[in-house]
Amino acid sequence: MKNVIFLLACALVMAACQQKETPEERANMFLALSRSSLAVNDFDKAKAYIDSIRSKCPTALNARESAIILLDSINIALSKVELQKMEEEMSKIVNPDKIARDTLDFYHDEAKEKVRFFERKLQHDIQHKAVH
Repeated sequence: MKNVIFLLACALVMAACQQKETPEERANMFLALSRSSLAVNDFDKAKAYIDSIRSKCPTALNARESAIILLDSINIALSKVELQKMEEEMSKIVNPDKIARDTLDFYHDEAKEKVRFFERKLQHDIQHKAVH
C-alpha cells in the first residue's frame, strides 16, 4: 500500500512539474509548420498556419511579429509564381495585336510591381520588427 501511495505521489509531482505549452511555444510550432508548407510551395496551407497564430495565440507577440515577416515571404513567393505564369502565357501568344499586347504588358507590369511591393514590405517589416 505504501508503494502505491508513493507511486501516486510521484505521478502527481511529475504532473505538477510539467509546464503547459506557452502561447509563444504554440505559435512557434505554427510558424515551423508554415515554413515547411512554404518550402513545398503550399501557399494556402502556409497562410492557414499564420491565421492559426492570429486566432489561437493572440498573446504570442514575438511569434506574431515573426509571422508578419513570414507572411511577407509567402506573398513574395506566391507573386513570383504568378509572374512566372504570366511570362509563360506571354511567350505562348504569337503576334498579338496592339490591344492584346498592351493588355498583356499591363498585367505583366502589375505582376512585377506586386513582387517589388512585397519585397519592399518585407524589408520594412524586418527593419521595424519589435521584440516584446
